[in-house]
Amino acid sequence: MDSNPMHGSPAPQGQPSTRYKRLEGLGGWLILVQVSVYLSLISVAIMLFNNVIPAFKPEFWNVLTAPSSPVYDPLWKPMLIFEAVGNSVLLLFLIVILALLYGKKRAFPKTMITLMIASLLLAAVDYAMANQIKFIAEMEGVNTPREIVRSIVYCCIWIPYFLRSERVRNTFVK
Repeated sequence: MDSNPMHGSPAPQGQPSTRYKRLEGLGGWLILVQVSVYLSLISVAIMLFNNVIPAFKPEFWNVLTAPSSPVYDPLWKPMLIFEAVGNSVLLLFLIVILALLYGKKRAFPKTMITLMIASLLLAAVDYAMANQIKFIAEMEGVNTPREIVRSIVYCCIWIPYFLRSERVRNTFVK
């Protein structure tokens, strides 16, 4: 029997194989997850501060919510409030995700899956609400299901990864 470790002699029970390094740590595909979380954090913050919060300024709010306005729709108020609350919660959720990620907490994978599903649901509700507002529905290319499709693809790729990955199982143990 060859005892050379490079030939893959069996490792003792509970020890990683000598042929393959044990997959753990924030490397591999988790690098893409980290980049994705940071990009999401930045994009949600930009949208919140550039689009959502300014809609609550009186000059915009009154134009959208006054019955005498040509762009008035009774759904503007609930939609704007939904977007403000939803994006604020999403921003906080992303910060919690980063803390769990870098703390290598056991709760990270399930919390990340919850975030992905919540983002998909937020996108679907937002799309449905926006299509009910005549002003938005009549504008070409403004309210497309692109965000929903992107969220579905993201969920289809990453949820199975978080459920099956050896690296995820070995990294998030605290």
